[in-house]
Amino acid sequence: MSMRKRKVKVENNASTMQMTSMIDVVFLLLAFFVVTYKTPEIEGDFNIRMPAEAQSTSAPELDELMPVRVRLTSDSSGNLNGIEFGETKISDMKALRAAVYRYVVSNDVPFQDAYNASAVPEFRDDLEIELDCDRNLHYAHTVEAITAVTGYLNAEDQIVKMVDKVKFTPPKRR
Repeated sequence: MSMRKRKVKVENNASTMQMTSMIDVVFLLLAFFVVTYKTPEIEGDFNIRMPAEAQSTSAPELDELMPVRVRLTSDSSGNLNGIEFGETKISDMKALRAAVYRYVVSNDVPFQDAYNASAVPEFRDDLEIELDCDRNLHYAHTVEAITAVTGYLNAEDQIVKMVDKVKFTPPKRR
């Protein structure tokens, strides 16, 4: 058997892309993005108005720089063993709330009058409380302390904020 060679006729139908319409679409997209682009606000423009002269050259008071420390100690089973507000020993969470109240209030409104909503106290908003808790303290006691220092519900069930900034001390290395 002899093999025959077939002649295959290849047609040269080169397909061409219409570049004109593609370029038109690209320019339309470019024009769309140029027209709709909005420049962002200037970063870092906080609109701060500084005083013309320094008001005082004295250093700020120490309590404005450092947070007030609340120390919560526990026994080996995680129960609350003691509370210290600064250097003062406190008996319970109600006494801690009253101590924080006396510390942050800027006028002479007694805590019980503010609690009964018979007087409206003015609080300083620049204070910070730092909670220093023992490692094995139950979480519920930590939440009680946060609740005691941040505010309270007065007799009319209105929330009265005392301290907004609460932080924890970094854990101690063993």
